[in-house]
Amino acid sequence: MGTRIFPITNTDIDTPFDEDYIFNTVLSQSEGGREYRYDLWQYPKRAFAFALSARNASEVETLWEFYRDMRGNYDSFYWENPNESSESATTAHGPVTNNIFATGDGSTAIFYIGSKFLLPTGDCHIIPSSYTIQHSIGGTGDYTNWAETTNYTISVATGAITPVSTLANTNTLRASYRFYYSVRFKDAKLSKRAFAYKLWNIGMELIQVI
Repeated sequence: MGTRIFPITNTDIDTPFDEDYIFNTVLSQSEGGREYRYDLWQYPKRAFAFALSARNASEVETLWEFYRDMRGNYDSFYWENPNESSESATTAHGPVTNNIFATGDGSTAIFYIGSKFLLPTGDCHIIPSSYTIQHSIGGTGDYTNWAETTNYTISVATGAITPVSTLANTNTLRASYRFYYSVRFKDAKLSKRAFAYKLWNIGMELIQVI
């Protein structure tokens, strides 16, 4: 899975832009007419489509080269959804704020961030230096900041939080953070002219990779 970052910041993306959930459900029907539904995916995939109108030639060339480097829809890359995360230099964190993601049971050693957005375990790619972890004792609701390394370690690639000491029963953790989706281009083959036209007029389509 690729770890390169989409080369245009989300503050430059034209708004509004389209985003959607993709589900994979099989429908079948018995002879008696009863309908049965089977969800083939545990989690839905996200789809995004955004335009970048009035780009100058240099920016178009940068994006075209990135599309080429990704080999169309072959390789994946990191992309930050501007509706769920923020690039603003004046904002310490995006809208993921004080999200309770862990309750201790005295035995679980690793907890994962990402359930707020229906992300599969290990698929929340935390943006480095964008996160704060806080700890509450006994479910009191009084939270204090946890110090990285002293109190926990984090894998920004997977969203895994490992407390240095096992999280005691009923103690909770919450997080504020920004994150990337792992996505790919939807289109496998576009000429340079078609790529620029779609970028300016229709919208570039991205599909979440899980």
